[in-house]
Amino acid sequence: MSDPWPSVTAQRTTASTSVFLTTFGLILASIVALLVVDLWLARIDARESRVHALHLYEDGESLLARSQPTEAADRFASAQALQRSDVRYGVALAEALLADGRVRDAEAQLRSVLDRAETDGAANLVMARILAREGRLDEAVAYYHRAIYGGWPADSSARALRARLELIDLLARRSAGRGLLAELLPLQDADPDSVALRRRLGHLFVLAGSPERALPLFRELLKRDPDDGDAYAGMGEAALLLGNFRTARADLAIATRLIPDSSRFASVLQLADTVLALDPLARGIGGAARRERARRVLQLSAEAMTTCGRGTLSPQLADSVRVLLGAHDGASSSGGADDADALLDLASELWSRRDVSCSSGQSAAMRALALIQKKLA
Repeated sequence: MSDPWPSVTAQRTTASTSVFLTTFGLILASIVALLVVDLWLARIDARESRVHALHLYEDGESLLARSQPTEAADRFASAQALQRSDVRYGVALAEALLADGRVRDAEAQLRSVLDRAETDGAANLVMARILAREGRLDEAVAYYHRAIYGGWPADSSARALRARLELIDLLARRSAGRGLLAELLPLQDADPDSVALRRRLGHLFVLAGSPERALPLFRELLKRDPDDGDAYAGMGEAALLLGNFRTARADLAIATRLIPDSSRFASVLQLADTVLALDPLARGIGGAARRERARRVLQLSAEAMTTCGRGTLSPQLADSVRVLLGAHDGASSSGGADDADALLDLASELWSRRDVSCSSGQSAAMRALALIQKKLA
């Protein structure tokens, strides 16, 4: 038997479905609204967190600039806790710890940062400073290179240049000649309009034992300013290393005249005078003077060998020195050239046997001897 009220049942079913859909829609809309509100509140919270972290970071920077590293470290640590993904705060914390003398803590902090951002230029630069502070030069150099070629948020070329110059200063202080020259070479063609940089590079090339690269830089400076006393001083120092002793003396004299209140050229000028008086290869000095200078060079070389060799001359070398020096006591001017050559040959042999890592003294005579031996070689 069929339902007597089919239309009523259909209406009830349709009404129930409509109520369900309406209710479901309201619930879904409420959920979406709650999600939107939650996301909005989360964004507000994240924005406030970023702003608060930035304020803490700025406070820390100010404290660090005022030589208050302990307080600065606290600010940076709080900023890092709020924004762990921001590398700046971790690097700043390491800098503050380093400034506070907590070297081990600074290294541990940086290693944590570098685990997440191994190519970050600033992080690698601070790690290099930490390792340099600990005397781990080879490791420090490696991190300086990572900083030079690493990523920087802005002004990357200028920051990379500053990192390289910082490395160069470190190597210059450690007298690492070969390593210093390797770092200087990429800067040889640096901005020609930067007078300060070109001047600095010129003196560093002299320090690195590459005077031939220094001379063009100083000549450029003198073209810009013919009265540049510092450039004349650099020219003089380069000429000394190249064995051009008279030229060196003349350039240093000009530097002293142009900068009369500067005392830093006095020792170099004294060295130039000493090497000129000792140089056995100087032109026009005559056979007797050449022989006497060669004799003095041999005496000084024997002293250097004793200081920087095995402590004493071997019996064979000692006999050779004694015989040659004794044979030329009061010698006449005849045969002067051959006599001087024999003296200088033995002096060169002694010099070649000395320990190159040993300093034979800082007297003007020994420094002059080193320049003359370089010229003889």
